[in-house]
Order: sequence, then C-alpha cells, then structure tokens
Amino acid sequence: LALPLVWRVQELPVAPAIQPQGFRALAEGVKEVFRLHMALALFFGLGTGTVTTFVPTLAESLGVLNLSLFYTAYAGSALLIRLVGGGLADRLGRRAVIVPSMFVQAVGSAILAILGFLASAHRRIPALPVLSLAGLLLGGAHGLLFPALSALVMDLAPESQRGRVVAIYSSVFLTGNALGAMIFGYVAHGLGYGLMFGALTALLAAGFVLSIRLPRR
Repeated sequence: LALPLVWRVQELPVAPAIQPQGFRALAEGVKEVFRLHMALALFFGLGTGTVTTFVPTLAESLGVLNLSLFYTAYAGSALLIRLVGGGLADRLGRRAVIVPSMFVQAVGSAILAILGFLASAHRRIPALPVLSLAGLLLGGAHGLLFPALSALVMDLAPESQRGRVVAIYSSVFLTGNALGAMIFGYVAHGLGYGLMFGALTALLAAGFVLSIRLPRR
C-alpha cells in the first residue's frame, strides 16, 4: 500500500552537491558524531533501547504477565502528544521541547528503577499501574523528543549534506539502542533490575543536564 503512494511523490529539482569521498568522508562523519545534538541522540537511543528490551523481563519478575496496558500507554501517549503538540518545537524552539523531554524520559526510567528495587526487596506493589505510568511518561517523552531532535539535526545540517547528516543521526540513535540492550543485560543479570534502571536513570539525567547546553535560539 505504501509503494504506490511513495511512487507518486515528486522530487524537487536540486543541484547535485559535491560530497566528501574516502578518508575525508570518514573524518567528516566522525566529526559530526561528536556534536552536542548527536550526543543527545545517543542518550535518547540508550534509554529507548534499554526500556523496550528489559521492561518485559522486569514485569515478569514482578508477576505481571500481560504488558498490554504498558504498551498501550506508551504508544498512545506518543501518538496523542504528537497530534496535539507536534508543532511545539516549531513555535517554542527545539530546545524548549528537547530539554523537558529528556527530563521526563529520566523520570520514567527512575520509576522503573524504583519498581526494580521494590521487587528485589519482595515488596507487594500494584506493579501494572506503576508500569503503565512509566509507559505514559516514556511514550510522551519519545513522542516529542524524536521529532524535535530530528528537526534540530536538519536545522544545523547544510542543505547539501542533509542526507548524510540524517544518516549519521539515525546511526547514533540505533547505536544507543544496541548498547542499551547489550550492556545493561549484564548489569541486570549481575546486580538486578533496580541498579540497572538506576544506572540508566543516572545516564539519562546526565543527558538532560547536557541538553541544557543547547542554544536557546
């Protein structure tokens, strides 16, 4: 169904740009990775990758076998906030959306850390409602953060380099996904979910502090 729709899209005429080749292209790519907005994409990807990988096993340790409410809260929050607040980054600026979204993502991770600590202490808690609250916060942060960061990347990329820069941005985000899934698996296995999500919260809080350095305009 998507193919005939995409097939009809008309591309605007653009003068071909001179792209760096060989070692110079590699050097330009590495240089781009170390920019502030790319670091934020790494933290964002780290959070989403870790949450989506380990919430199911955290929930199982809490005795929750059906996570439909968590995923409904996550997806519903992301969808609704994009429909209602999708233009906030255009009206208020990228920083005004990115900074609080990074904070909310850290708060959602902190809730999961608290659940992990309570589970290790064998405390009886209403796990599913708390998981759903975390999903609501994490989904809302995701719903605002991804388009705002993407828009910032496009703002800062020269027109002739946008394809390359967006590719690097996507790669950095997915690298965060992969690192979260790999590294935090060892942490969860050795130290438990409380400390694992606690460490993730600390990293996301560091990302939030880093996001404050974004220019206001």
